[in-house]
Amino acid sequence: MMLTKRDKIFLGCLFIISFLIRACVFYFYLRHDARYWQVDSSTYHYVATSLAQDKGISNADGSPNFYRLPGYPVFIGFFYKLWGNNPENALWVQIVLASSIPLLIFFLANVLFPRRRWIAYGASGLSAVHFGLVLYSGFFMTESLFIFLLLCFCYYFFSAVHLWFCDERQLQSIASCGCTRPIWSWVPEDAIEVPSYEQIYQSVANSAPVKCGSVSDPRTYYLFLAGIFLGLLSMVRPVGHYMLIVALGVVLCSRGSWMSRVRLSGILSFSWFFIVAPWLIRNYLLLGHIFFHTLPGGHFLYLSASRVAMYPQHCSYQHARQNLGYEVQDRIAHQEQQLKRPLNEIERCYVHEEIARHYFRSYPLITFKTWATDIFRTCFSLYSAELLYLDAGRVDHDYFAKGRSWPDMFKRYLVPATSNHVLKVIVYSEILFFLLILFGFFAGLLRLFMKRCSRFDICSWLRMVPFMALFVIIALAGGYARMRLPIEPLLLMCSLYGWGAYD
Repeated sequence: MMLTKRDKIFLGCLFIISFLIRACVFYFYLRHDARYWQVDSSTYHYVATSLAQDKGISNADGSPNFYRLPGYPVFIGFFYKLWGNNPENALWVQIVLASSIPLLIFFLANVLFPRRRWIAYGASGLSAVHFGLVLYSGFFMTESLFIFLLLCFCYYFFSAVHLWFCDERQLQSIASCGCTRPIWSWVPEDAIEVPSYEQIYQSVANSAPVKCGSVSDPRTYYLFLAGIFLGLLSMVRPVGHYMLIVALGVVLCSRGSWMSRVRLSGILSFSWFFIVAPWLIRNYLLLGHIFFHTLPGGHFLYLSASRVAMYPQHCSYQHARQNLGYEVQDRIAHQEQQLKRPLNEIERCYVHEEIARHYFRSYPLITFKTWATDIFRTCFSLYSAELLYLDAGRVDHDYFAKGRSWPDMFKRYLVPATSNHVLKVIVYSEILFFLLILFGFFAGLLRLFMKRCSRFDICSWLRMVPFMALFVIIALAGGYARMRLPIEPLLLMCSLYGWGAYD
């Protein structure tokens, strides 16, 4: 991106401030008593240790790992190989990576709202102090690496794809001004003489790139890179294939001929598959099935289906988990007796999924209520819940208690169960910050419905909203705040738009 001197100074200061905040939180708090260690950390640690010892992607007992995706263990394992199996050393590198996230947000905001540079400054500045982004930068979890890759994907994808109704004269400037400014910069309509937008896309459809000076139309290149980053994030968290479906839908709703849209969809899909194919082939060769990981079975059965089953079984959540566990054991034993061999890991996962689907289909209203509750919790939970958990000595809060009301969910934060006054200040500060963000977001939505914004801004919103909705919907089994964290950068941009964008 073509940066002014002011931009360079801002970004330099932004990185330093982001790093200092994250480093202080980690050094003075998270590294003590291994507070950075979370429930899922041990699995990543064992696989990373195996990689550092040249034993491949395997568990602590030497068996191949199928339960988790390999992206984060590979990232951690590289630093284990360099500096030994000390999680703190690897986390310092993660903190540096996380400190660059506000910079990526700055560049992405300029792609989505090129005429409103103050959104880029505001969103990147707020992300430097955003509690979730700061806290999770020091956890031994996938969030920081995933968000980094997600923002890289969004940067290239949104640079290349615009919806069919976007303002043509603005798109002329954006799509073909490579000889003067990068594609993501705002160029006034009279600043450069450019070919028409339809000419550009007709040329692309005919495999004849339009050139402006010495620069070709970069959409093909950008979507190829977007697919690469989408593949990489698919190896960190198992959402990439869902994101691909959403992304292809956006591409098919973009401007240009059908042939050009189909070609661009193929480029995005191919580059994504190029990254994930080795992992899928490995799993097929070892277990005879094409799959990403074996987590979904237990995840949906014990975090969702058990909560459905506790109502018809008239028991507590914990007893329902036990009952479904016995049902799984019986089903596995029956299938093993029929096949005359033990079931492998993915076949056991399928048994879990089959039983979970049975309960979902049998009790649709209870299922809908359970999923709606988790989506609600994902949208409105606080990241400081992790601090309350640590302050309570890692005693789990009974999220899934039978008959738990929605007011009780709010009460956990409005009346936090802690005597630590600093922690209470943090919780209330996050509540205020989050309310301001939500107010701006809904104000921005209101502006869209009232049509008090340009078509280009509407285009930016409609490109973002499907991805934001995806991350909320896929949180229907669990419902933790960290499942919302990847879309917080987009939420910040939308909120700032609602707070101060006036045409």
